[in-house]
Amino acid sequence: MFRHLDRIDPWLKRMDPAGPHERPQERSTLSRDNKEMHPYQLSQAAWQALSHAVDHLHCLRTVLKDAHVMHMYAPYSLARAALENASAAVWLLAPDDRAERVRRRLRFAALDIKGGEAVRELLGAPEGRKPAEARIEQQIARRRGVDPKTAVRRLTYGEVVEAAGDTAPGGRVPFVLTWKMCSAIAHGDLWATINVVSQEEIPGAPSGLAHLKITADPKTLFFAVFFAVSMTAAGWRLYDDRSRRIRT
Repeated sequence: MFRHLDRIDPWLKRMDPAGPHERPQERSTLSRDNKEMHPYQLSQAAWQALSHAVDHLHCLRTVLKDAHVMHMYAPYSLARAALENASAAVWLLAPDDRAERVRRRLRFAALDIKGGEAVRELLGAPEGRKPAEARIEQQIARRRGVDPKTAVRRLTYGEVVEAAGDTAPGGRVPFVLTWKMCSAIAHGDLWATINVVSQEEIPGAPSGLAHLKITADPKTLFFAVFFAVSMTAAGWRLYDDRSRRIRT
């Protein structure tokens, strides 16, 4: 597990604010995408998602490797956040069709705008200038020939993880299963709890019940870490591929 978590070191260097600020090369796919989608730049959204993924993996490694603490449940929340964000980067970058990349970037932006609007309403703050649909439609969707309705269609992380998993050699199932398991642990669901911990039955329980001693199971956590790191690596590869200048 530590061998996989140590893969984050070069990614941490890329994220260092004191280091060189990487930008997509001119005449690269990403640089052209950014111009088409301004101000909702694709490279910025993918970089932010990957940064969140790496930060959560770094936190997980710090707890496990540096602090030598193995919690029963909390590591799965960190792995889930890493997998969700890495999947978002892959989902945004993977399509070869530019119109589809535009559509996905706009849906991602609309999701963010709607989240901010929900908080604004909760706090009773003044209303924003335009609703999400109008801002997306007027600024970019029509310019790229994308149906504005599809550009603001509801987006869930279930859809994101499934589509990102489809780009992996083994398909979506292990990634979706890992995401569902980690999400269920974060929610405290019993079905997930009894499947990720080590159990030892203690005698003396009333009929029909069981007394269980439960402890953390590093073998189960390994799989969550493996798939979160694998998706993060895939996201960085796509980012770098899309950032290279296209030679003609």
